[in-house]
Amino acid sequence: MKKTYLVFGVFMLAIVLTSCSIQFPYDSYEDYSGYRIVLLVEPDDADVLLNGRFIGLAYEFSTRESALRLASRNNELVLKKSGFVEEPIDLGDYTSRAITLKIKMKPDTQFAAKTPVREEMGKEAYEPKTEPVMPLPQDQKQQESSAPSTLVRLEVTPVDTAIYLNGKFWGIAPETGKIGNLRLKPGKYLFEAFRPGYKPFSRESVVPKQETFDIRINLEK
Repeated sequence: MKKTYLVFGVFMLAIVLTSCSIQFPYDSYEDYSGYRIVLLVEPDDADVLLNGRFIGLAYEFSTRESALRLASRNNELVLKKSGFVEEPIDLGDYTSRAITLKIKMKPDTQFAAKTPVREEMGKEAYEPKTEPVMPLPQDQKQQESSAPSTLVRLEVTPVDTAIYLNGKFWGIAPETGKIGNLRLKPGKYLFEAFRPGYKPFSRESVVPKQETFDIRINLEK
């Protein structure tokens, strides 16, 4: 009887030791409840567009620490690079919360035909010239100069954040994180900000009719 208990004890000990060596999947111990997407793309400087907006280059999302984080798979993800075929990604095809995408973009064979080639004209190459901009009528100039505007000062964290105004790309936050050259007419505007590794920022603000107006944009990881 003692031998039976001894064998049973050894057997249970072996099970416990074995279970300690089991490594759980990445999803089970990651505290982030959304989806992590690692992009291993060739070329790695391809543009990454999320729901039609540029959010960074592919190599910025190439590690587990810098992976693109999304709350759900119901997002449109597209890779773009000049000279390559646009690569849409359907996240609905994946069930795991930790997704690693290895993508080699295909060269666009028609790109060369679309791109104009400069022809040598003697010793000088042809340089395209833009049409001169016609001056505005004097009364229109006066109307624009007299139109009231507000100096909107943005304080952005972190730096290198992409700023969008009413859905259109406006610029990148500088190293100081402060933008003080944005003049807007009083009214309602949609301010959005995107940075790889951070939650997207979106706020609708009413710019008042006054000299200055401050907006603080602080992205959360």
